[in-house]
Amino acid sequence: MTAAPPPEELSEPVVRALVVAMRDGDRDAFYAAFAAGAELTDDGALQDLRSWAEREVFEARGRLEVAEERQHGRYLLGRFRSDRADLHGTYWHFQIADGRITRLDVGQG
Repeated sequence: MTAAPPPEELSEPVVRALVVAMRDGDRDAFYAAFAAGAELTDDGALQDLRSWAEREVFEARGRLEVAEERQHGRYLLGRFRSDRADLHGTYWHFQIADGRITRLDVGQG
């Protein structure tokens, strides 16, 4: 268990790019972090990645405030804040292949 540095210093490059893209509202950089056909689950329910991201991240100005990173930066714990929610204790678990996110599981826990 390691206390997380600022987003620009997260250990895993593609996760770092995603968190910074969320903070900056950069759709192109956000979507570029994902592999074609990437999957996303929210509290265990499979979601359409683009629909979820547009609703939860871009329309609601969602941001992840990382409190801790684990698994070499592939598992983040923190606070997700948006115009719709303020969720403490969220996790973001990334599966990565060839420098792209192939699966993202988000939830509270």
